[in-house]
Amino acid sequence: MVHFNTRPQRGARRGRALRAASLLVVGALMVSTGAPAQTPSTDEAALFDFEHVSCRDEENEIRVVITNVKAPVGLMTTDLYNNDPENFLSVEGRALQKKVAARAPMTRFCLYAPTPGAYAIAIYHDENANGFFDKGAFGLPAEPWGLSRDPRVGLRAPPIANSLFTVTPGSVNVKIRLRKR
Repeated sequence: MVHFNTRPQRGARRGRALRAASLLVVGALMVSTGAPAQTPSTDEAALFDFEHVSCRDEENEIRVVITNVKAPVGLMTTDLYNNDPENFLSVEGRALQKKVAARAPMTRFCLYAPTPGAYAIAIYHDENANGFFDKGAFGLPAEPWGLSRDPRVGLRAPPIANSLFTVTPGSVNVKIRLRKR
């Protein structure tokens, strides 16, 4: 008969402790010998190093990376909003709209602000490509969506100040994580 002991034996605990200590020593040696380490800034820079037909390397360029894309179907609809708190997420406040084919696990493209300044981006994954941001019960989103700077969202839309970024005459990088329905 086989018995399953839920409590580890004394030797097993000691083995885990030795493995943990050896990992700490190896990590310390790597740091002290100057072994190369991955830095978030290097990873971020590589994320925005891409070519797309929409990228023309002109003034006021916004390089957009959308992450957490689950399926390569439909369109990514991107709305660029002027810094207008009263008209955020409305047609009146929109500076431009761009639609590109969705690609999983991330979609990347460029768009161009009319002038340098403060803007916000709202994106939705139009999975069925019907041209609408589909909503379900109680008006909640039925399709994945995201906002620039990934602000915290409750039952109401966040203020535009939480999503603003600055466009310079050069270019700016904006990463947006899609949220599930």
